[in-house]
Amino acid sequence: MPKVKGPLFSGTASGTFMNMIEFRTVGTSTRVAGRRTAPRTRTPAQQVQSARFGAAVEGWKRLAAPAKADWKAASAGTGITGYQLYLREFQRQAISAPDHPEIP
Repeated sequence: MPKVKGPLFSGTASGTFMNMIEFRTVGTSTRVAGRRTAPRTRTPAQQVQSARFGAAVEGWKRLAAPAKADWKAASAGTGITGYQLYLREFQRQAISAPDHPEIP
């Protein structure tokens, strides 16, 4: 268990105190807050969406350089990158790996 370094409630304190509060130094300011807890378990729907997003990222990584250039060209003027456009279309077109979405 980490211990508080520096005088308690000083500008140099950092770490946990009695496993109840944490002293965090961000930049030049020190803050006291409740102890961080582990995130709750993700729901099955969240896990499915995460797996779909991971499949989209892997699909982008497998694309050849000319195909990536096509996606980048298609995204010109949209305010997003070719990578972001690919991921969006992967989700919208409900693609399953190893297939790739169509360029809109």
